[in-house]
Amino acid sequence: MILNKCILIGLLGSFMMFLGDMILYYDPNDYDGRDTINNIIGIMKNVSIKRLYLGGLLGPICAFIYCIGFFHIVLATQEKYLNVAWFVFLINIFGMILGGAYHIQCAYLGLLSRHENKGALDEFLKFLKFQAKIVFGIMALANIGIALIIVFGFTVFPRWQTLFTPIFLLIFTPLADRLPKGIHMIIRGGWFNLLYFVYYLTLLITYTNMNL
Repeated sequence: MILNKCILIGLLGSFMMFLGDMILYYDPNDYDGRDTINNIIGIMKNVSIKRLYLGGLLGPICAFIYCIGFFHIVLATQEKYLNVAWFVFLINIFGMILGGAYHIQCAYLGLLSRHENKGALDEFLKFLKFQAKIVFGIMALANIGIALIIVFGFTVFPRWQTLFTPIFLLIFTPLADRLPKGIHMIIRGGWFNLLYFVYYLTLLITYTNMNL
């Protein structure tokens, strides 16, 4: 029962963080994937200040919700592999805490772009790109950890569940880049959180079927 609740909380966290992405930079005119960051900055430069505040603040809030959801890793793992599960769990929450901090700082791009001091924006952008390497590097390791404990049979979930882990779903990124205008903005714009949403949704379906 507790495992089911953690999965639902993880599902909620992924959906809310996705909403945070959309609040920050959704634009019906979409963006050019060949120069993503500058196009996103151009969008956020013109959205309302309230959108930037709300979209940014959702980052750490949703990261907190995500971290509760990640406890499913420990709950779903067989007792003899709990040390491994705790290690994977801690890597995931560490990565997500950094991810929440990264998310809220994206709002600064929209705020700084409204002012003439382009030097300040450029310096901040350099730091943000550096931070992104750390965040996505740690999250990659965390997601590999999730995939491995499932594929090795350490959890209560079937091994095929690995096919729906975020690290595996990343292989569909080139397909997401080819989506038509409009749908591309929604799917590719919130891509990483949608991967987690799919992961948690399939976990929920699998766990429900296991307990019928």
